[in-house]
Amino acid sequence: MRSVFLFREMPDFIRLKPHPANAAYRQWFYTHWGKENCIVSGIGRDAEYMPLQQRLSVKLARGGRERYYIDGRSIAVDDDCFLILNENRTYASRFESNVDIESFSIFFRPGMAEEIQGALGTPVERALVAGAGDAERPVEFAEILQPHDAIVSPVLRYLRYAVRSGVDDGDWYEEQFQFLLERMLAHHRKATVQMQKLPALKTATQREISRRLALAVDLVHASYDKGIGLAEMAAAACLSKFHFLRLFTELHGITPHAYLQRKRALAAHRLLDSTSLGMSQVARRAGFNSRSTMERQLRRWPAPAN
Repeated sequence: MRSVFLFREMPDFIRLKPHPANAAYRQWFYTHWGKENCIVSGIGRDAEYMPLQQRLSVKLARGGRERYYIDGRSIAVDDDCFLILNENRTYASRFESNVDIESFSIFFRPGMAEEIQGALGTPVERALVAGAGDAERPVEFAEILQPHDAIVSPVLRYLRYAVRSGVDDGDWYEEQFQFLLERMLAHHRKATVQMQKLPALKTATQREISRRLALAVDLVHASYDKGIGLAEMAAAACLSKFHFLRLFTELHGITPHAYLQRKRALAAHRLLDSTSLGMSQVARRAGFNSRSTMERQLRRWPAPAN
């Protein structure tokens, strides 16, 4: 029977710090952590987790922003997106202040990604003879914020529902983790095809363009409620405004300004649904310069179905 290391509350970040008084908790935690499939699902506020080397993982957050710090980047995950972080990545995380945030993270057991990728590359005829597929080097997923989609997000939502419903069956979670990895690989292939449409001859140049554009997306998700615009986004991507506008639109299918306004509209929809704030207050909280601008953008970008 497969096991799953299942947390229905956030790990105690105080007791995880190296200290003699924390020895028993740390020993129990690290007996499982990084060795088994793992799900961490809980509510946190003002928590901060020290840099650690982690397994391949997927991150969700609801109700606010959970920030991950990796390679000098601050990546804010919230209700509108998910984030994949690769095997053996070292990163820290911190919850947005003064807000109760639901954090949901999935960590894959060692070797699972290689198993799924190898099986997907093995024809059925060969699998009937040889059994398991050939192990391959794990794919390097793009470590950028991904808007919720029809490929990966439904499995993430299903797993979150199962955790909240009390499901503890390790074998069932093993199956769902396999489905999720298959979807993640399909999403990765789709993103790679989109990246290859960027106007550059070399794959390395396309990857560098994609990486720089991701820095602008990081800025939008971290600071949409502030007065940012094309100049700030282009500066974050280390590109001229002309090249940034052209390349961003090519990759995302909408202009940077439209992307920013869509993000603000999604935030405004949530505030209107979850608070008693008036329209003008919501507009300010979501980063719009006026109530009328917000109302136009709310009509343009309706609230997504849950």
